[in-house]
Amino acid sequence: ALGAAGLEVIDPAGQAFDPALHEAVATEPAASAEEDATVARVYQVGYRFAGQLLRPARVVVKQR
Repeated sequence: ALGAAGLEVIDPAGQAFDPALHEAVATEPAASAEEDATVARVYQVGYRFAGQLLRPARVVVKQR
C-alpha cells in the first residue's frame, strides 16, 4: 500500500556508491579496480518518498 503511495526502498547491494542516497558506515578492500566504490553490504535499507530521501541506506563500501 505504501509503495502505491510513492514509498521506494533503497537497497543498493552491488551498485555504485552514491553519497546522495547512501551513508558509508565502513569500508572493505576491493579485489579489483572495477569493484572500487561499489556497495559490498547493506546494513540498513533506505527509503525515499515521492522523490524525497527519508533515510539513506547504511552500507559498507569496497575501496581500493
